[in-house]
Amino acid sequence: MRVSKTKRSSSQVPGSAGGELPLEIQQNVDRVDRVVAAGFQGREWEQLADELYVYAYKTLHVAMRKSFKLMALIAHSETPLVLSSEEGSALHSNFDDRAVIATMTISEAMRTLPSTLRKGGYDPAANPGKDNKYKSLASFFVGRCGLVFPRAFSDWRRERADRFVTAVNEHKRGWILSGVLHPAAVEPALAVGPAPDDVIVLCSTLTAMIDDLKPRNRAVWHMVLEGCSRDEVSEALGIKLGNVDNALYTFRNKVRKLRREGKLVVPPPIEAEWERRRNLDVATATNGEGR
Repeated sequence: MRVSKTKRSSSQVPGSAGGELPLEIQQNVDRVDRVVAAGFQGREWEQLADELYVYAYKTLHVAMRKSFKLMALIAHSETPLVLSSEEGSALHSNFDDRAVIATMTISEAMRTLPSTLRKGGYDPAANPGKDNKYKSLASFFVGRCGLVFPRAFSDWRRERADRFVTAVNEHKRGWILSGVLHPAAVEPALAVGPAPDDVIVLCSTLTAMIDDLKPRNRAVWHMVLEGCSRDEVSEALGIKLGNVDNALYTFRNKVRKLRREGKLVVPPPIEAEWERRRNLDVATATNGEGR
């Protein structure tokens, strides 16, 4: 049995720095010794790994919802972590994203755990924690997760961007903005024959603006303009409905600002159709309230 490396004097209290290990911590040490001796094979290692996974999974979920807790968790990592406001929002509000990141983090930490334990990495007697409190094996493992979290997060970020880019590419079939603007949406003058030059210019401008959006917002707009509902976009991309609405609102607001500044010219026939639709929406809403 591996025990504290320091001798205990008559004045030392069990569990204090330099004293014998508390029973729970000593049991952790003994378990590590056994799984190392067994070559990380067998039922005890499987059970231990399951326990560590469950503890770390819950702890990571909590940490990702609070930025100060996350920063404390990764404080000793050599890999820097920089979060965009969008990513911070995703960690705080999106359970599915947190679940994926937690799983990726734990998998990486678990991959290197056997090597760390073989080298005596878990030695609570020699490394008392804050306030001289000995660290449990579960807390030690969470610390290991904190070291690899930034790397796991970067992998998630890359896979997430790839997923949105894939969605964009899959929905580029039939992606013709002029087809959204004029065949059935505008006055008959634009519904028959080739689109006028000013409509083509507008379509090209808006297409270029959408293609310059971040991958997620670009995917949202491609899917919406192909006729997907907000719910369908949310489900296909694995994002919240609020994220879909934000992508739509942000881009529309940008277009409105460019129009006010005279930097984006909308052809009169399309302006007329938009005005007709606005009036129709108002009339529909008014009739609905009158019932």
